[in-house]
Amino acid sequence: MTDEQMKYILSVEDTKFFSATIKKSIEKSLDNITVMTAASMKEAKKILDSGKYYFEIALLDMNLPDAPNGEIVDLVMKHKVPIFVFSSMMEDKLHKQVFSKAVVDYVLKNNTSSISSLVKMIKRYLKNATTKILYVDDSKTAQRFISNLLKRYNFDVLTATSGPEALDVLKENPDLSLVLTDFIMPKMDGVELTKEIRKTYPDWNIAIIGLSSDGNDNLSSRFLKSGGNDFINKNFHREEFFCRIHQNINLVEQINQLHSLAANDFLTGLPNKRTFFTMGETLQENAVHQAMSTIVAVMEIDNFKDINDAWGHKIADNVLKTIATALAKKCRSSDLIARMVGEKFAFIGIDVNVKHAFEILNDFRKTVENLKIQEGGKKIKVTMSAGFANLDFSHNFGENLDNMVKYAEEALDIAKENGQNKVEQYNC
Repeated sequence: MTDEQMKYILSVEDTKFFSATIKKSIEKSLDNITVMTAASMKEAKKILDSGKYYFEIALLDMNLPDAPNGEIVDLVMKHKVPIFVFSSMMEDKLHKQVFSKAVVDYVLKNNTSSISSLVKMIKRYLKNATTKILYVDDSKTAQRFISNLLKRYNFDVLTATSGPEALDVLKENPDLSLVLTDFIMPKMDGVELTKEIRKTYPDWNIAIIGLSSDGNDNLSSRFLKSGGNDFINKNFHREEFFCRIHQNINLVEQINQLHSLAANDFLTGLPNKRTFFTMGETLQENAVHQAMSTIVAVMEIDNFKDINDAWGHKIADNVLKTIATALAKKCRSSDLIARMVGEKFAFIGIDVNVKHAFEILNDFRKTVENLKIQEGGKKIKVTMSAGFANLDFSHNFGENLDNMVKYAEEALDIAKENGQNKVEQYNC
């Protein structure tokens, strides 16, 4: 692990047990993280002034022996490090003091779950760097205010000043996690924008939260009935705002993860058989509609049972994962490759003619053959056979994906009969 890969967190806490527990919990739960600890403001200043570390976050106790009134916050702010504070009590006076400064958030250290809450908060903050939020509002003042709040919590923030512009941004950024939209806007209000987004993106794919300063009691229900996930009045408290933001993003991520588990093979991470046929039928229908040359291939690792018998299931599984990763890297974004069952894979190539099919599949075959898979100092030799069928528009052949897979499997059988480690085409 190089210094460039390692990330650092500064923890300033005078209680040795609590400090050690924080360090141990964070480093155990988060990869590539080192927690630098200080027991006083003086020690923290020395670490910060050294310039040796770029800190992702600073975790600060508000009551230190040499800084009993939260002076540590002002010190760390000068070094432009995002701040989380923890305290045994969050009285109104301290609460106002914390949120009057550029503090990200706080954790109460008054029970056994405090460390767990702190770790979750840090994970969320670090993950926010790759979490996109789109804020839609025709008011530049509101845009600056909300955007700065979201950036304080490390989100990747995009903005739009109207509904049509928001739809364009969404088209260019389909990996958005959340859309925050004002209600009153020219051309298209927030409710209409929500309806348009829901035509393409279901509520488990992208969360939508409505914002408005309008006191109309019916507005929140209109947003929710139009496909919104939540509604926040613009007179919000910052703490509530972030709680609602994170609740919605966490829910979307959890549901997306469940969809991913249902769609992908648990071992290799490739799409599974069901996904192959679901997505493949759409790809093939589009290819037929546009009269694009298309191939469907089925590939199988040769003599995989021998690998299982000789090396055991665990190593055989590692062989499968290695091959799956290598094949996926060879695919274009327009291709579809999936694990069908056992050691068998399926592939759909759009805009691929017969000559190109042989080139692609032989490249796959050679890639597998040249893989350097070793165990206990011994090389595991692996080869793969493949068969494919191609769309034939002149004879209306192959317009059904089930049939194409069946024909590709017949070609695969021929490849295996002819000595394995070969590519064969199905001839009708």
